[in-house]
Amino acid sequence: MQMEKNYCEECGAELSNGLDCWNTFGAVIAWEAHDPELVAEHFLTVASYNLQHPSQFADGVIAQLQTSFVGYLSGTLTLDQIRSRTRKAFNGSRRVLRPIEERRPVLRRWPMTIADVYLGDQPKGAAERVRAWAASIRQELAKVPSLEQANAAKSTRRKVKR
Repeated sequence: MQMEKNYCEECGAELSNGLDCWNTFGAVIAWEAHDPELVAEHFLTVASYNLQHPSQFADGVIAQLQTSFVGYLSGTLTLDQIRSRTRKAFNGSRRVLRPIEERRPVLRRWPMTIADVYLGDQPKGAAERVRAWAASIRQELAKVPSLEQANAAKSTRRKVKR
């Protein structure tokens, strides 16, 4: 008999309230309709979730998101600049999502996840929790090279070998 997992196989969040990460994320997004402070943090909510669940995205998408996320948090990019860059990079026929059959989640445990933002029926303070979540992700990203840096290093190693 196979035991059911009680954690997300991608971000390591403990699953509770009968909700997986996607449904927990949806519940937080639903709170935005009644919370102007939370809706103001919509980019951070979506970016944080997607950075912790990268297997659904095509190559290059997460690297671009990570750059935008860090730029926004550091104050070097505005939401308008991020939207413009994203439109240029991914408009038209460029696919952003991987086909479902190509998604391969890899577990990476994070100190804070969507499960720490969604506290059941406690929407009060959610915007503050989203900001804390985003800050924790930024700290974790600073510990490892960015995807762009890693890809550039691979490319350089390939050129040197030739």
